[in-house]
Amino acid sequence: MRAVLGLGLLGVVVPGVLSAGPGPQNAASEPLAVAESQQATEATRVVTQLNQALLEAMRRGKELGYPGRYRLLEPVVKKVYDFEAISRYVLGSDWKRLAPEEKQAFVEKMTEFGIAAYAAEFKEYAGEKFKILSEEPFRARLKVVKALLEDPKGENVQFVYVLKPTAEGWKIIDVRYDGVSDLALKRAQFSGILAKEGFKALLAKLDEKIANYAQGKGEEKS
Repeated sequence: MRAVLGLGLLGVVVPGVLSAGPGPQNAASEPLAVAESQQATEATRVVTQLNQALLEAMRRGKELGYPGRYRLLEPVVKKVYDFEAISRYVLGSDWKRLAPEEKQAFVEKMTEFGIAAYAAEFKEYAGEKFKILSEEPFRARLKVVKALLEDPKGENVQFVYVLKPTAEGWKIIDVRYDGVSDLALKRAQFSGILAKEGFKALLAKLDEKIANYAQGKGEEKS
């Protein structure tokens, strides 16, 4: 089953991004309960939209090739992910030290990287199906949507999507798989490159990873 996925995967709360504030309050009235139900539907819809696009990329994988899968997934991945929030977390305190144009360049590169990973990994179809398992409130403002990729061979994979509310609706900020947060892994990796080698080297490393995906090499550990 696919080991590398665009952004984020299952597991424990990532401090900082899954941020502070009191836990969710109990519904005090019927109108509030209705509002929570509507929000739950919206968050699940975001994950469903991504899953449907991934299945289409898998079904048409050979027909489209990597470039076609990238074009197919690009608008959906951009719509459902909050890449600016992800970029801020990945770079931590170094984010504030970047110039505005550097921040923009990094967000754009992280976006390309996320799309490239999905386009490279979701390329074959053997009857898999996505199933939404549950949606739950998390902390004060976040949502967790659990989904299952059902494999005919029994190699099912569960994903836990973490979403936050934005002005444009609910957006994914992390997806966890097998107890591991890809967001946390990227922070450890990319912040280290930035500290040791500088911003240009970080962008160059991302370009290298994107090129590897395009060439079918996957993501090399570094």
